[in-house]
Amino acid sequence: MNLSVISAILKNRCPSCREKSIFTHTAYSTSFQKVHKRCPNCNCNLIPETGFYYGAMYVSYAINTAIVLGVMFVFTVILDIDNVYVLLSAAIGPMIFCMPLIFRLSRSIYLHLVGGIKYQEKK
Repeated sequence: MNLSVISAILKNRCPSCREKSIFTHTAYSTSFQKVHKRCPNCNCNLIPETGFYYGAMYVSYAINTAIVLGVMFVFTVILDIDNVYVLLSAAIGPMIFCMPLIFRLSRSIYLHLVGGIKYQEKK
C-alpha cells in the first residue's frame, strides 16, 4: 500500500514503510502516548534520540492555537457571541476531547518532518 506523506501522517504510520502504526495502542486508551521503539514491519528506529519528541510540543501548540482561533472566529464573527465564559468553554472543550488525537498527530507530524527518516518504497 503506497500512502502519500499526508496520508501517512494522518494515519500515524511509520515514515519509512508507511505500513505499520507508530503507536502501540489506540488513541483513546490509557497508553495512547506509547510509541514503538522500532517499526514492527521495517525495523526503522522511531525514537531517533533521547527527548526527540519534546519538539512535538511546538506542533501541538500550533494545532491547539488553530483550534482556539477557529472557535473564537466562529463564535464572535459568525454567531456574534461575546460572552467570555461561552467562548472559553467552546474553545477548551474540543481541545480536551481531542487531546489524545492532537498529541498523536503532533508526534506523527514531527517524526515525518524532522526525524530524518526517508520513505523506502517497496520493490
